[in-house]
Amino acid sequence: MTASIGLIILTEKDIVRIVRIIWPLFLAAVLIWLLSCEGGLEPPVIEDEPYGVILGTVTYSGQWPPQDSLNDLRFVPLKSVPAAFTDIIMDFQNLSFSDRLAYYTDSDEFFVDEVENGRYIYNVIAHRYGTAFEWRPVGVYSDNGGEIIVSGDTTTIHIHVDFDNLPPFPPE
Repeated sequence: MTASIGLIILTEKDIVRIVRIIWPLFLAAVLIWLLSCEGGLEPPVIEDEPYGVILGTVTYSGQWPPQDSLNDLRFVPLKSVPAAFTDIIMDFQNLSFSDRLAYYTDSDEFFVDEVENGRYIYNVIAHRYGTAFEWRPVGVYSDNGGEIIVSGDTTTIHIHVDFDNLPPFPPE
């Protein structure tokens, strides 16, 4: 049997030789194409956002501190329990905190954006009562064992501050 392609005449032997040469090249091309599709024909996996948001409300009770000792008030999530204020300062570059909270009110709202994903185990409303290095917690988040898990989404919390019954620092 012979085949004619234009002016070229191929025998059955020629066709078998061509198929034997082209078939492995075709299979190799298909294999390379499939391997280049990361998960085969599966849709690509969407990675979680590396950061999340903590959104919260704070309510207050008790006698507020005098105005001359109320220099700042913020929500601060921490990944570890500090033994002293210096533990917090040593990791300042990784610290996230809210904007300043309102003073002499019954409640306020706060948010911290671009919070690195992870487990936060000591989450406080921090009060600066003196110099830039004089801070203390006035309220500690206690729901869920005090733990906040940030995983690329928005986590909503509530903290109560009782100025007549402040938490110990360092924590017990």
